[in-house]
Amino acid sequence: MSLLEQRYRSVLRLLPASYRAEREEEMVDAFMEMSGEAPDEANPRPRWGEIASVLSLSLRVRLGGPGASPRFVAWGAAVRLVALLGLGYQAVGSVYQFLYWGHALAFGTDVAWTGSPGSVERLVSIAVSAADLCSAVAFVAIMRGHVRTAKVTAVIGVAAPLVYTLIPMILAGPLSDRPLSEPATLVFTAAPVIALLMGFHSDITPRRRSWAATLSPAAAGLAVLCGTWLIVALRPYNMDWPYLWLGFGTTILVWAAGAVVVLARRSSPSWALAMTATGLLLLMVRLPLLDNLPEGASWTMVCAQCAVLWVLSTALAWMGARGVHRRGPARRVTAGSGRRPPRAGRAKS
Repeated sequence: MSLLEQRYRSVLRLLPASYRAEREEEMVDAFMEMSGEAPDEANPRPRWGEIASVLSLSLRVRLGGPGASPRFVAWGAAVRLVALLGLGYQAVGSVYQFLYWGHALAFGTDVAWTGSPGSVERLVSIAVSAADLCSAVAFVAIMRGHVRTAKVTAVIGVAAPLVYTLIPMILAGPLSDRPLSEPATLVFTAAPVIALLMGFHSDITPRRRSWAATLSPAAAGLAVLCGTWLIVALRPYNMDWPYLWLGFGTTILVWAAGAVVVLARRSSPSWALAMTATGLLLLMVRLPLLDNLPEGASWTMVCAQCAVLWVLSTALAWMGARGVHRRGPARRVTAGSGRRPPRAGRAKS
């Protein structure tokens, strides 16, 4: 075995063992044929483009691409569900903001921009708020099967809030001195977009969903806004804890209801794993609030919310892991587009 062949085989170890056992020899032969004669004295190495193609193929296979085992198909579906659930949450926020702007415009109230009129801070605040609306476009696009549009608009929608949040964190000093809520919010915001970019790869054809499901965030945003107005109108000044169920608290309620349905119906492991991931993201954002609240009814209510998130996430993780383990790696399936596994040496990036 030549030195170059040894190095090609080392690169192919990036692929899952089940996939490599079936296609390693074919891929090595293709790589060696393209490389031609390369004596060991020349210290030959695989090209960076070939290494990148293997890395890309490894990611696609591990996320349910053609040639993936049922276990990897389940993990890939879970990542795509995390993207859909996260973008749906961001779309609800976009709709809520759009309705808030419409209310302010109709009734002549002031919008809570930061900075004085005409200042750079005010312009940045407006730009960030406008970019948030792209999340709704991204959700509609991916629900209707337009992957490229969804990815572009999702990145635009998340880039401005991330930069707007990250720059003050960096300028304020070491990240270790900052509140835990800030990095938690960054991860919570970026995770669905990362799942979208990774999960909906070129070997997956997304399912085109109905307009009723696509427009559901608009109805949810309107319901959240009406609920907020109702509680504010009741003005329970002697009780602070009801406000903990507005906005993010409403998301926890909806997630908990969905988690109970997934557990009761013994849904697919992909749903269980996706709900586990989103539940832990919600917990990561909610938990730091305990440090900012004095002991009392509000503190107890946040503890209850965190306990619900943790207990249900643990149960979902157990069900998802058990389901994935049962599927096993033995059988080969074709996910998404139905195309044959990429030929050796032609792994698309």
